[in-house]
Amino acid sequence: MTVGSPLVFRPSFAQRAMAVLLFAGSWLVGVRALAQILERLPVLRASLKVAEAASEPTWSFWVAVIAAIGAVVAGSLLLIGTLLGVLLVEGSQVLVDELGLTVEHNALPAPLARKLGAGRLLWKRISRLERSGPFFVLRGGGEPGRTGPADPVLRFLLVDELERLVLMVLERSPNLKHED
Repeated sequence: MTVGSPLVFRPSFAQRAMAVLLFAGSWLVGVRALAQILERLPVLRASLKVAEAASEPTWSFWVAVIAAIGAVVAGSLLLIGTLLGVLLVEGSQVLVDELGLTVEHNALPAPLARKLGAGRLLWKRISRLERSGPFFVLRGGGEPGRTGPADPVLRFLLVDELERLVLMVLERSPNLKHED
């Protein structure tokens, strides 16, 4: 039995370029919005002091300060999400060989990569292929009567020739359950 080299599925250049452009654009917009918020804080602080000196209610100023802080936190989380997205697109690859399928997230540290869906499944262990949010998900547990460690859940975002990969999974996985 000869073992050939595995097929490698990666995002295409256009998919990777689009992810990088979305990442760069969101960072530029996010940094500009943060700069605008920081520019307005001294004005808000001065308005707050004037309102306190005139003994007017200041709750609306505090609401504005809390909203600004909330916007900075939410924006920071979204920017971290775009960074994670570009790392997943740029460093992901799906390897297909005669024994099974492997998903690698090379741009991420190993524990985080495993948590986000890196791992290996044998063809006979694949039980479900589904779409969950932006991810394509392969679940294990297809071989009946087997005990041992739990199978990993494999996730990947984009690959070039996705239809070919899905057809290979459908053809080679004997325990795959078909659901609508």
